[in-house]
Amino acid sequence: MFEPGTHWSYSLGHDVLAAFVSVVSGKKFRDYMKENIFDPIGMQDTHYHATPEIEKRIAEQYTFVPDDGNTVTDIVEAQKNGNAKKGTFKNVGKPVSHVLGPEYDSGGAGIITSVSDYAKFCAALANYGTATNGEKILSKSTVELLRTNQLDSTQIKDFNWQQLIGYGYGLGVRTHMNPAVSGCISNIGEFGWGGAAGATVVCDPKNNLAVFYAQHVLNPREEYYQPRLKNVVYSDLG
Repeated sequence: MFEPGTHWSYSLGHDVLAAFVSVVSGKKFRDYMKENIFDPIGMQDTHYHATPEIEKRIAEQYTFVPDDGNTVTDIVEAQKNGNAKKGTFKNVGKPVSHVLGPEYDSGGAGIITSVSDYAKFCAALANYGTATNGEKILSKSTVELLRTNQLDSTQIKDFNWQQLIGYGYGLGVRTHMNPAVSGCISNIGEFGWGGAAGATVVCDPKNNLAVFYAQHVLNPREEYYQPRLKNVVYSDLG
């Protein structure tokens, strides 16, 4: 697409990184994650690849259908372009298009988890890598690097999704840089990411604050709810 370092693009880079971790560790990525993150911090309800028993417990997905009929069917484009018009919600079942097979452990998608489990992971990130049970999965310096903007003035022009205005890009996460532009009252360096069906992570080590918001709506209208969610949370802080 372009010379490395000249632009930013939403890509499969995290999946490539997962493959690298698998090669270096000599383990399937699912096993590496279970041994080094899921089990140590108590994420007992988190898995790669659904069994029939797990499938029964997975929530149905919906998609937002605007009244004008201009539905964005590609999940990445739906996140990128946004659509906050009035409309209805349509049940689209449980299939997930980015789960590519039983041996493909994605680094950027594909785990099955619960709200309470994922909240444990978010809490660890908001506490500089140490979980609520005392287990340490990352160093403080790694978390600081994680939430430091990596884009220069040219690359950041590509990071222009509506819900990301005023944010930069760290190591796989958005990171807050300019409240005057974003419209969010969260701290500089508040970081997180959003899922294809609208799940949203907000981590703030300065306030030791972690928020995990979950919904199952493709075409999720992140540009509508993300700033409101953050502002409601931060307006309640003393």
